[in-house]
Amino acid sequence: MEDMGAIFGSVAAARLSRRFQRRARAEEARLGEVPTRPGHEKNLSEHVPSSLISLQDRVKALAVGGAPAWSRRLKRIHDLTLAATAELRVEWHLMAKQVRGDRPRFAAGWRQHAERFDFRPINELVERHNRYFPAEANLPMDIRTLDYVAFAGGDYRRQRLDAGWILAQFPPDLDAALASPPLPETAPRKR
Repeated sequence: MEDMGAIFGSVAAARLSRRFQRRARAEEARLGEVPTRPGHEKNLSEHVPSSLISLQDRVKALAVGGAPAWSRRLKRIHDLTLAATAELRVEWHLMAKQVRGDRPRFAAGWRQHAERFDFRPINELVERHNRYFPAEANLPMDIRTLDYVAFAGGDYRRQRLDAGWILAQFPPDLDAALASPPLPETAPRKR
């Protein structure tokens, strides 16, 4: 807090501190009330809990002009994954309607589609995240394993998306595809 006082003056620092405390309380109350639905987040704070970014780092971000690179990258990974999931859901359902009744043809066609699906933009972001996140977030290192320890002791690494991920989300099962209609507000992208 002394740094903020030196930068902004003691009165401004006190105002900023009170403002951030009010925002933190409001955010905690909002998060406690209604769980968010995936894909309907309003802003970056939906993805980055306030406890992960210190008050000083938030003030620096405001002064510099934005959220940390790792949080913007995670938001982009999340958004691209949601878009790919919606696209795949629509394509899964459409393919099932086209080959209705022919289970082997659907299974073979869906596996082939899963192998060809392009995850390159997402996987490039995942690789950058896995490479740079420990330094950007200043993660501590576990001396025994010589690996970084993420927040809450979990693994900070994100997994690459591939055909196996698609088949786990949308199995090559014709009955399951026909029983699960596509989301109404999405449509497959043109390739």
